[in-house]
Amino acid sequence: MHVIPRVPSVFAALALASLALAGPPALAGDTRVVFDIPDKLECRDVTPDTCAKAHPQLKVIEAKFRISASFVEGTEDSIVDFVYMITSPEMRMKIHDYLPNTTLESTLADDRIEVADTTENSDAKSEDAKVAYRVLNLGASRTQASKKTQSDHYKQIVSKALVLAAGTTHREHGVFFKLRPSKGASLEGGKEFTFLAVVPKEWRGDWCTVVCAARADKKSVFKKSVALAGVEQAHVGMYLSGDREASDLSESLCHIQEANGGALSKQMAKEAAVLIETMHATQSTHHGLDYYDEWVHGLMKLAQGSSPGDRTLKDARASILEVQTRLGKLSGVELDTPAARTASAEQ
Repeated sequence: MHVIPRVPSVFAALALASLALAGPPALAGDTRVVFDIPDKLECRDVTPDTCAKAHPQLKVIEAKFRISASFVEGTEDSIVDFVYMITSPEMRMKIHDYLPNTTLESTLADDRIEVADTTENSDAKSEDAKVAYRVLNLGASRTQASKKTQSDHYKQIVSKALVLAAGTTHREHGVFFKLRPSKGASLEGGKEFTFLAVVPKEWRGDWCTVVCAARADKKSVFKKSVALAGVEQAHVGMYLSGDREASDLSESLCHIQEANGGALSKQMAKEAAVLIETMHATQSTHHGLDYYDEWVHGLMKLAQGSSPGDRTLKDARASILEVQTRLGKLSGVELDTPAARTASAEQ
């Protein structure tokens, strides 16, 4: 059994402070995107035999899930990028691999351009011939020249555009997918993602945080800027295929967030939006969203430390922590979470 320490973040404190001061996040004027996140993730044990022999205390799980995006207003023409992030806030699973991987797209049908270089040599017979071809004036003597042409053909590789960037974050305890507009595919619709994670042999279930964000160009009379066009955040339960207890807890985690007209889900999305806007404003020279680790740390703090004034939301937060703790006990890792520490203090 291992106790995993939590990672503090200076940025989380900044984001929390901004929640009390900032108003609703600014959205790109003519573009609005909504995301649909799965209610739970079913995982399969895909441990290779070689891994099982080398590390008998561990196993590899595979999670496949689909995230859908829909344009409520506007089109893809103004979109800068979509960012999808999946992370284990308590650092109880480590990402081993993921799909899709970073993808480049050619701007042409073929990946190569044919280039022809032509060289012309001219040997003029007249002393006054300065160029290979002259415009003949009336009365002027004709310049005779012999011309030799040499043509070389070769192919040049076309530069490609980055349409999907993927990688790990949070010390390989999370994975992100950053999608950009592409001529070969649409950002709108459902996209399937997969990741492999290394967990303890006893793993039956756990939970993760999923964040989806869309950014779009926002034009005004005086300047052009980038603003949020949509954001969604959810805690999603994970369960080993066939484990009924873990599956039921995962469903409960979803139901709590969607209860009362999705009040908690809306609050979580607002918190994520404020955090993203804060990071973007603070690190504008680095485009904010490129700092995925700081984003994750901030979201961890927001998810467990913010205290909305509404009593219903406070009760929902408490219920969320309770279910998260129960799922965490199925992870095979000794817990060191806010809910676990609270329970220990009460005892």
